[in-house]
Amino acid sequence: MLLNEYQRRIAAATQQSGLIGLLGIGAHAGALLQAHRNYLSNHLDAETSRAQVRRQLGELVAQMAALASTNRLSLDAIAQANLQKISERAHALGLTPPAIPAVSLTGNTYQKLAATTDQQVTDGVDPLALSVPMLGLAGEVGTLLVAQKKAYRDNAEEASDPEFLTTELGDLLWYAAAVATHSGFAFDDALTDGLQLVERRVLELAYLANLPGDLPVLDEAYDITERFPRVMVIRFRQIDDGSGNSRVRLTLEHAEPNAFPCGPVSVPGSKKMQGFAVRGSFGDPVNDNSRRADAYRYHDALHLAFTAVMGWSPNTRSLLGVKRRSDEVVDENEDGARAIFAEEGMAAVLAKVSNQRQGFLAEGAVDEETVDMLVTVFEDLEVAQMPRWLWKRAVNQGFLAMRELDRSGGGFLRVDLDNRRLDYSRSMPAR
Repeated sequence: MLLNEYQRRIAAATQQSGLIGLLGIGAHAGALLQAHRNYLSNHLDAETSRAQVRRQLGELVAQMAALASTNRLSLDAIAQANLQKISERAHALGLTPPAIPAVSLTGNTYQKLAATTDQQVTDGVDPLALSVPMLGLAGEVGTLLVAQKKAYRDNAEEASDPEFLTTELGDLLWYAAAVATHSGFAFDDALTDGLQLVERRVLELAYLANLPGDLPVLDEAYDITERFPRVMVIRFRQIDDGSGNSRVRLTLEHAEPNAFPCGPVSVPGSKKMQGFAVRGSFGDPVNDNSRRADAYRYHDALHLAFTAVMGWSPNTRSLLGVKRRSDEVVDENEDGARAIFAEEGMAAVLAKVSNQRQGFLAEGAVDEETVDMLVTVFEDLEVAQMPRWLWKRAVNQGFLAMRELDRSGGGFLRVDLDNRRLDYSRSMPAR
Protein backbone atom coordinates (compact mmCIF):
# COMPACT_ATOMS: atom_id res chain seq x y z
CA MET A 1 0.00 0.00 0.00
CA LEU A 2 1.33 3.45 -0.91
CA LEU A 3 2.11 5.44 2.21
CA ASN A 4 0.42 8.55 0.76
CA GLU A 5 -2.84 6.68 0.15
CA TYR A 6 -2.60 5.01 3.54
CA GLN A 7 -2.16 8.36 5.29
CA ARG A 8 -5.01 9.95 3.33
CA ARG A 9 -7.44 7.23 4.41
CA ILE A 10 -6.27 7.32 8.02
CA ALA A 11 -6.75 11.10 8.11
CA ALA A 12 -10.24 10.79 6.59
CA ALA A 13 -11.28 8.30 9.28
CA THR A 14 -9.62 9.99 12.26
CA GLN A 15 -10.71 13.10 14.11
CA GLN A 16 -8.47 13.71 17.09
CA SER A 17 -6.04 16.22 18.52
CA GLY A 18 -2.29 15.82 18.24
CA LEU A 19 -2.07 14.96 21.94
CA ILE A 20 -4.56 12.10 21.63
CA GLY A 21 -2.60 10.71 18.69
CA LEU A 22 0.65 11.03 20.60
CA LEU A 23 -0.81 9.31 23.64
CA GLY A 24 -2.16 6.63 21.32
CA ILE A 25 1.35 6.01 20.01
CA GLY A 26 2.57 5.64 23.59
CA ALA A 27 -0.29 3.33 24.52
CA HIS A 28 0.26 0.97 21.60
CA ALA A 29 4.02 0.99 22.16
CA GLY A 30 3.29 -0.17 25.71
CA ALA A 31 0.98 -2.89 24.40
CA LEU A 32 3.73 -4.06 22.03
CA LEU A 33 6.18 -4.34 24.91
CA GLN A 34 3.58 -6.19 26.98
CA ALA A 35 2.99 -8.71 24.20
CA HIS A 36 6.74 -9.26 23.82
CA ARG A 37 7.19 -9.55 27.58
CA ASN A 38 4.47 -12.19 27.74
CA TYR A 39 6.15 -14.07 24.91
CA LEU A 40 9.56 -14.03 26.61
CA SER A 41 7.93 -15.07 29.90
CA ASN A 42 6.29 -18.08 28.20
CA HIS A 43 2.82 -16.66 28.84
CA LEU A 44 2.03 -16.54 25.12
CA ASP A 45 2.97 -18.87 22.31
CA ALA A 46 4.79 -17.48 19.30
CA GLU A 47 1.74 -17.34 17.02
CA THR A 48 -0.48 -15.55 19.54
CA SER A 49 2.30 -13.09 20.35
CA ARG A 50 2.87 -12.41 16.65
CA ALA A 51 -0.84 -11.70 16.14
CA GLN A 52 -0.87 -9.25 19.06
CA VAL A 53 2.29 -7.53 17.84
CA ARG A 54 0.87 -7.18 14.34
CA ARG A 55 -2.36 -5.68 15.62
CA GLN A 56 -0.71 -3.24 18.03
CA LEU A 57 1.90 -2.25 15.45
CA GLY A 58 -0.87 -1.51 12.95
CA GLU A 59 -2.62 0.71 15.47
CA LEU A 60 0.63 2.47 16.41
CA VAL A 61 1.48 3.37 12.80
CA ALA A 62 -2.10 4.53 12.25
CA GLN A 63 -1.65 6.95 15.16
CA MET A 64 1.68 8.04 13.64
CA ALA A 65 -0.01 8.78 10.32
CA ALA A 66 -2.73 10.76 12.10
CA LEU A 67 -0.13 12.74 14.07
CA ALA A 68 1.76 13.50 10.85
CA SER A 69 -1.46 14.74 9.21
CA THR A 70 -2.24 16.92 12.22
CA ASN A 71 1.16 18.56 11.76
CA ARG A 72 0.73 18.77 7.95
CA LEU A 73 3.54 16.34 7.28
CA SER A 74 3.62 13.62 4.63
CA LEU A 75 4.27 10.10 5.87
CA ASP A 76 5.91 9.32 2.53
CA ALA A 77 8.21 12.34 2.88
CA ILE A 78 9.04 11.23 6.43
CA ALA A 79 9.96 7.77 5.12
CA GLN A 80 12.03 9.26 2.26
CA ALA A 81 13.92 11.50 4.69
CA ASN A 82 14.57 8.52 6.93
CA LEU A 83 15.96 6.55 3.99
CA GLN A 84 18.37 9.41 3.29
CA LYS A 85 19.49 9.14 6.90
CA ILE A 86 19.80 5.35 6.47
CA SER A 87 21.92 5.89 3.38
CA GLU A 88 24.34 8.07 5.32
CA ARG A 89 24.48 5.52 8.12
CA ALA A 90 25.12 2.69 5.63
CA HIS A 91 28.11 4.61 4.26
CA ALA A 92 29.43 5.05 7.82
CA LEU A 93 29.10 1.31 8.47
CA GLY A 94 30.72 0.39 5.18
CA LEU A 95 27.48 -1.07 3.87
CA THR A 96 25.86 -0.67 0.48
CA PRO A 97 23.37 2.20 0.81
CA PRO A 98 19.76 1.52 -0.25
CA ALA A 99 18.66 2.64 -3.69
CA ILE A 100 15.97 5.18 -2.79
CA PRO A 101 13.18 5.14 -5.39
CA ALA A 102 11.95 8.42 -6.82
CA VAL A 103 8.30 7.29 -6.60
CA SER A 104 6.02 7.06 -3.61
CA LEU A 105 6.86 4.26 -1.22
CA THR A 106 4.79 1.32 -0.08
CA GLY A 107 5.14 -0.07 3.40
CA ASN A 108 6.86 -3.19 2.12
CA THR A 109 9.31 -1.22 -0.02
CA TYR A 110 10.23 0.94 2.95
CA GLN A 111 10.59 -2.16 5.15
CA LYS A 112 13.01 -3.76 2.69
CA LEU A 113 15.14 -0.62 2.32
CA ALA A 114 15.11 0.10 6.07
CA ALA A 115 16.55 -3.37 6.72
CA THR A 116 19.81 -2.19 5.12
CA THR A 117 20.99 -0.84 8.46
CA ASP A 118 19.34 -3.46 10.65
CA GLN A 119 22.34 -5.18 12.20
CA GLN A 120 20.20 -8.07 13.50
CA VAL A 121 18.36 -8.68 10.24
CA THR A 122 20.18 -11.94 9.54
CA ASP A 123 18.89 -13.33 12.85
CA GLY A 124 15.40 -13.40 11.36
CA VAL A 125 12.53 -14.33 13.67
CA ASP A 126 14.34 -14.55 17.00
CA PRO A 127 13.21 -13.38 20.45
CA LEU A 128 16.39 -11.47 21.22
CA ALA A 129 16.64 -9.95 17.74
CA LEU A 130 13.04 -8.74 18.13
CA SER A 131 13.86 -7.23 21.51
CA VAL A 132 16.27 -4.73 19.95
CA PRO A 133 13.75 -2.88 17.73
CA MET A 134 11.11 -3.19 20.47
CA LEU A 135 13.37 -1.30 22.87
CA GLY A 136 14.38 1.18 20.18
CA LEU A 137 10.72 1.84 19.34
CA ALA A 138 9.96 2.53 23.00
CA GLY A 139 12.91 4.93 23.16
CA GLU A 140 11.74 6.92 20.12
CA VAL A 141 8.22 7.16 21.56
CA GLY A 142 9.76 8.45 24.78
CA THR A 143 11.57 11.19 22.85
CA LEU A 144 8.29 12.36 21.32
CA LEU A 145 6.51 12.30 24.70
CA VAL A 146 9.31 14.25 26.43
CA ALA A 147 9.22 16.89 23.71
CA GLN A 148 5.47 17.31 24.23
CA LYS A 149 5.97 17.55 28.00
CA LYS A 150 8.49 20.36 27.46
CA ALA A 151 6.03 22.10 25.16
CA TYR A 152 3.41 22.17 27.93
CA ARG A 153 5.80 22.92 30.78
CA ASP A 154 8.34 25.26 29.19
CA ASN A 155 6.54 26.47 26.06
CA ALA A 156 9.26 24.75 24.01
CA GLU A 157 8.50 24.52 20.28
CA GLU A 158 10.38 21.32 19.48
CA ALA A 159 7.28 19.10 19.64
CA SER A 160 5.69 20.97 16.72
CA ASP A 161 8.88 21.65 14.77
CA PRO A 162 8.54 20.00 11.32
CA GLU A 163 12.20 19.05 11.13
CA PHE A 164 12.17 17.48 14.60
CA LEU A 165 8.96 15.56 13.89
CA THR A 166 10.20 14.38 10.49
CA THR A 167 13.36 12.99 12.07
CA GLU A 168 11.73 11.40 15.11
CA LEU A 169 8.74 9.96 13.28
CA GLY A 170 11.15 8.63 10.66
CA ASP A 171 13.20 6.87 13.33
CA LEU A 172 10.02 5.50 14.87
CA LEU A 173 8.91 4.26 11.46
CA TRP A 174 12.26 2.47 11.07
CA TYR A 175 11.84 0.64 14.35
CA ALA A 176 8.22 -0.23 13.51
CA ALA A 177 9.34 -1.78 10.21
CA ALA A 178 12.12 -3.65 12.04
CA VAL A 179 9.59 -5.06 14.54
CA ALA A 180 7.54 -6.36 11.60
CA THR A 181 10.64 -7.89 10.01
CA HIS A 182 11.73 -9.70 13.15
CA SER A 183 8.18 -10.82 13.88
CA GLY A 184 7.96 -12.44 10.45
CA PHE A 185 5.27 -10.43 8.70
CA ALA A 186 5.12 -7.80 5.97
CA PHE A 187 4.89 -4.19 7.10
CA ASP A 188 2.05 -3.58 4.64
CA ASP A 189 0.02 -6.27 6.39
CA ALA A 190 0.26 -4.42 9.72
CA LEU A 191 -0.61 -1.13 8.00
CA THR A 192 -3.63 -2.72 6.34
CA ASP A 193 -4.79 -4.19 9.67
CA GLY A 194 -4.55 -0.79 11.37
CA LEU A 195 -6.32 1.00 8.53
CA GLN A 196 -9.15 -1.53 8.43
CA LEU A 197 -9.61 -1.22 12.19
CA VAL A 198 -9.77 2.59 12.04
CA GLU A 199 -12.21 2.57 9.11
CA ARG A 200 -14.29 -0.16 10.74
CA ARG A 201 -14.72 1.96 13.85
CA VAL A 202 -16.06 4.82 11.74
CA LEU A 203 -18.49 2.46 10.04
CA GLU A 204 -19.57 0.97 13.35
CA LEU A 205 -20.33 4.43 14.77
CA ALA A 206 -22.48 5.12 11.71
CA TYR A 207 -24.33 1.83 12.19
CA LEU A 208 -24.90 2.53 15.89
CA ALA A 209 -26.23 6.00 15.07
CA ASN A 210 -28.70 4.52 12.58
CA LEU A 211 -29.21 0.80 13.12
CA PRO A 212 -29.62 -1.18 9.90
CA GLY A 213 -33.11 -2.56 9.40
CA ASP A 214 -31.93 -5.95 8.15
CA LEU A 215 -30.33 -7.23 11.36
CA PRO A 216 -31.20 -10.89 12.01
CA VAL A 217 -34.03 -11.88 14.35
CA LEU A 218 -32.64 -15.05 15.86
CA ASP A 219 -35.90 -16.75 16.87
CA GLU A 220 -37.98 -15.51 13.92
CA ALA A 221 -38.60 -19.00 12.49
CA TYR A 222 -40.20 -20.39 15.65
CA ASP A 223 -43.76 -20.52 16.93
CA ILE A 224 -44.88 -17.57 19.05
CA THR A 225 -44.77 -19.80 22.14
CA GLU A 226 -41.02 -20.23 21.61
CA ARG A 227 -40.19 -16.62 20.81
CA PHE A 228 -39.35 -13.62 22.93
CA PRO A 229 -42.21 -11.13 23.28
CA ARG A 230 -41.23 -8.12 21.19
CA VAL A 231 -41.88 -5.70 24.07
CA MET A 232 -41.63 -6.45 27.77
CA VAL A 233 -41.68 -4.41 30.96
CA ILE A 234 -39.81 -5.80 33.96
CA ARG A 235 -40.20 -4.30 37.43
CA PHE A 236 -37.24 -4.28 39.84
CA ARG A 237 -38.12 -3.93 43.53
CA GLN A 238 -35.49 -3.70 46.25
CA ILE A 239 -36.53 -5.55 49.39
CA ASP A 240 -34.94 -6.27 52.78
CA ASP A 241 -34.65 -9.99 53.47
CA GLY A 242 -34.53 -9.42 57.25
CA SER A 243 -30.78 -9.91 57.57
CA GLY A 244 -29.82 -6.41 56.51
CA ASN A 245 -29.03 -7.51 52.96
CA SER A 246 -30.88 -5.91 50.10
CA ARG A 247 -32.38 -8.21 47.52
CA VAL A 248 -34.05 -7.38 44.26
CA ARG A 249 -37.27 -9.05 43.18
CA LEU A 250 -38.27 -8.97 39.51
CA THR A 251 -41.76 -9.25 38.08
CA LEU A 252 -42.93 -9.35 34.50
CA GLU A 253 -45.42 -6.48 34.22
CA HIS A 254 -46.16 -6.56 30.50
CA ALA A 255 -45.46 -8.76 27.47
CA GLU A 256 -46.48 -8.12 23.89
CA PRO A 257 -47.43 -10.32 22.18
CA ASN A 258 -48.51 -12.53 25.03
CA ALA A 259 -48.66 -16.15 23.87
CA PHE A 260 -49.68 -17.28 27.38
CA PRO A 261 -52.68 -15.17 28.47
CA CYS A 262 -53.65 -17.84 31.02
CA GLY A 263 -50.10 -18.43 32.26
CA PRO A 264 -47.64 -21.27 31.63
CA VAL A 265 -48.85 -24.45 29.94
CA SER A 266 -47.70 -28.06 30.17
CA VAL A 267 -45.23 -29.32 27.62
CA PRO A 268 -46.82 -32.35 25.90
CA GLY A 269 -45.21 -35.59 27.05
CA SER A 270 -43.24 -33.87 29.79
CA LYS A 271 -43.60 -32.62 33.35
CA LYS A 272 -42.02 -29.32 32.29
CA MET A 273 -43.91 -26.08 31.78
CA GLN A 274 -43.69 -23.61 28.93
CA GLY A 275 -44.45 -19.90 29.15
CA PHE A 276 -44.85 -17.08 31.63
CA ALA A 277 -47.43 -15.23 33.68
CA VAL A 278 -47.78 -11.48 33.42
CA ARG A 279 -47.33 -9.93 36.88
CA GLY A 280 -45.67 -13.14 37.94
CA SER A 281 -42.17 -13.50 39.38
CA PHE A 282 -39.30 -13.21 36.95
CA GLY A 283 -36.70 -15.45 38.55
CA ASP A 284 -35.62 -15.59 42.19
CA PRO A 285 -34.72 -12.55 44.33
CA VAL A 286 -31.05 -11.58 43.85
CA ASN A 287 -28.52 -9.90 46.14
CA ASP A 288 -24.99 -8.70 45.39
CA ASN A 289 -23.45 -12.13 46.09
CA SER A 290 -20.37 -10.34 47.33
CA ARG A 291 -18.72 -9.15 50.54
CA ARG A 292 -18.68 -5.70 48.97
CA ALA A 293 -22.03 -4.05 48.34
CA ASP A 294 -22.37 -2.98 44.72
CA ALA A 295 -25.08 -2.85 42.06
CA TYR A 296 -24.71 -6.48 40.98
CA ARG A 297 -28.11 -7.30 42.45
CA TYR A 298 -29.42 -5.45 39.38
CA HIS A 299 -27.28 -7.41 36.93
CA ASP A 300 -30.33 -8.94 35.26
CA ALA A 301 -30.39 -5.62 33.42
CA LEU A 302 -27.43 -6.95 31.45
CA HIS A 303 -29.36 -10.05 30.38
CA LEU A 304 -32.30 -7.86 29.41
CA ALA A 305 -29.98 -5.59 27.41
CA PHE A 306 -28.69 -8.63 25.54
CA THR A 307 -32.32 -9.58 24.93
CA ALA A 308 -33.35 -6.15 23.69
CA VAL A 309 -30.33 -5.23 21.59
CA MET A 310 -29.00 -8.61 20.40
CA GLY A 311 -32.34 -10.45 20.42
CA TRP A 312 -30.54 -13.12 22.44
CA SER A 313 -30.25 -14.29 26.03
CA PRO A 314 -30.44 -17.91 27.17
CA ASN A 315 -31.02 -16.61 30.72
CA THR A 316 -34.02 -14.47 29.75
CA ARG A 317 -35.38 -17.26 27.57
CA SER A 318 -35.18 -19.65 30.53
CA LEU A 319 -36.85 -17.18 32.92
CA LEU A 320 -39.65 -16.60 30.40
CA GLY A 321 -40.08 -20.32 29.77
CA VAL A 322 -39.83 -19.90 25.99
CA LYS A 323 -37.11 -22.41 25.24
CA ARG A 324 -37.25 -23.78 21.70
CA ARG A 325 -38.15 -27.33 22.64
CA SER A 326 -39.48 -28.07 19.15
CA ASP A 327 -35.85 -28.38 18.02
CA GLU A 328 -33.85 -30.72 20.26
CA VAL A 329 -30.48 -29.46 18.98
CA VAL A 330 -31.36 -25.80 19.54
CA ASP A 331 -32.99 -26.56 22.89
CA GLU A 332 -29.81 -28.28 24.11
CA ASN A 333 -27.06 -26.20 22.49
CA GLU A 334 -28.53 -22.70 22.32
CA ASP A 335 -31.03 -22.62 25.20
CA GLY A 336 -29.41 -25.16 27.49
CA ALA A 337 -27.31 -25.01 30.64
CA ARG A 338 -23.93 -24.37 28.99
CA ALA A 339 -25.18 -21.31 27.12
CA ILE A 340 -26.91 -20.05 30.28
CA PHE A 341 -23.77 -20.47 32.38
CA ALA A 342 -21.63 -18.79 29.70
CA GLU A 343 -23.90 -15.75 29.64
CA GLU A 344 -24.13 -15.60 33.43
CA GLY A 345 -20.36 -15.84 33.77
CA MET A 346 -19.85 -13.15 31.16
CA ALA A 347 -22.17 -10.80 33.04
CA ALA A 348 -20.02 -11.24 36.16
CA VAL A 349 -16.83 -10.58 34.20
CA LEU A 350 -18.29 -7.47 32.57
CA ALA A 351 -19.36 -6.14 35.96
CA LYS A 352 -15.80 -6.52 37.20
CA VAL A 353 -14.16 -5.09 34.06
CA SER A 354 -16.53 -2.11 34.04
CA ASN A 355 -14.59 -0.58 36.93
CA GLN A 356 -11.70 0.06 34.54
CA ARG A 357 -13.93 1.12 31.61
CA GLN A 358 -15.77 4.15 32.97
CA GLY A 359 -18.60 1.84 33.98
CA PHE A 360 -19.39 1.18 30.30
CA LEU A 361 -21.64 4.24 30.56
CA ALA A 362 -20.86 5.29 27.00
CA GLU A 363 -20.79 3.15 23.87
CA GLY A 364 -17.25 4.36 23.24
CA ALA A 365 -16.17 2.96 26.61
CA VAL A 366 -16.96 -0.55 25.38
CA ASP A 367 -13.48 -1.11 23.95
CA GLU A 368 -12.24 -3.54 21.32
CA GLU A 369 -10.79 -5.90 23.92
CA THR A 370 -14.16 -6.23 25.63
CA VAL A 371 -15.92 -6.90 22.34
CA ASP A 372 -13.21 -9.41 21.40
CA MET A 373 -13.85 -11.19 24.70
CA LEU A 374 -17.61 -11.38 24.08
CA VAL A 375 -17.19 -12.56 20.50
CA THR A 376 -14.72 -15.25 21.58
CA VAL A 377 -16.84 -16.56 24.46
CA PHE A 378 -20.01 -16.74 22.36
CA GLU A 379 -18.47 -17.68 19.00
CA ASP A 380 -20.20 -21.12 18.94
CA LEU A 381 -23.66 -19.75 19.76
CA GLU A 382 -26.29 -18.27 17.46
CA VAL A 383 -25.53 -14.74 18.67
CA ALA A 384 -22.31 -14.97 16.64
CA GLN A 385 -24.52 -14.10 13.64
CA MET A 386 -24.99 -10.59 15.01
CA PRO A 387 -22.47 -7.88 14.05
CA ARG A 388 -19.74 -7.49 16.65
CA TRP A 389 -20.27 -3.73 16.90
CA LEU A 390 -23.80 -4.28 18.25
CA TRP A 391 -22.28 -5.56 21.50
CA LYS A 392 -21.18 -2.00 22.24
CA ARG A 393 -24.80 -0.88 22.47
CA ALA A 394 -25.95 -3.97 24.39
CA VAL A 395 -23.26 -3.64 27.07
CA ASN A 396 -23.68 0.13 27.31
CA GLN A 397 -27.47 0.00 27.69
CA GLY A 398 -27.24 -2.77 30.27
CA PHE A 399 -24.86 -0.79 32.48
CA LEU A 400 -26.83 2.43 32.07
CA ALA A 401 -29.91 0.55 33.27
CA MET A 402 -28.00 -0.94 36.22
CA ARG A 403 -26.84 2.52 37.27
CA GLU A 404 -30.35 3.99 37.16
CA LEU A 405 -31.84 1.04 39.04
CA ASP A 406 -29.17 1.33 41.73
CA ARG A 407 -29.58 5.10 42.07
CA SER A 408 -33.33 4.85 42.44
CA GLY A 409 -33.53 1.62 44.41
CA GLY A 410 -35.55 -0.05 41.67
CA GLY A 411 -37.84 0.88 38.82
CA PHE A 412 -38.94 -0.46 35.45
CA LEU A 413 -37.06 -1.60 32.36
CA ARG A 414 -38.77 -1.58 28.99
CA VAL A 415 -37.29 -4.26 26.72
CA ASP A 416 -37.96 -3.32 23.08
CA LEU A 417 -36.64 -5.94 20.67
CA ASP A 418 -37.96 -4.26 17.51
CA ASN A 419 -36.12 -1.01 18.22
CA ARG A 420 -33.26 -2.80 20.01
CA ARG A 421 -33.50 -0.62 23.10
CA LEU A 422 -33.54 -1.05 26.86
CA ASP A 423 -35.06 1.96 28.64
CA TYR A 424 -35.35 2.77 32.35
CA SER A 425 -38.19 4.59 34.04
CA ARG A 426 -39.18 5.05 37.69
CA SER A 427 -42.84 4.46 36.98
CA MET A 428 -44.64 1.99 34.75
CA PRO A 429 -43.93 3.11 31.15
CA ALA A 430 -46.78 3.74 28.77
CA ARG A 431 -47.52 0.78 26.55
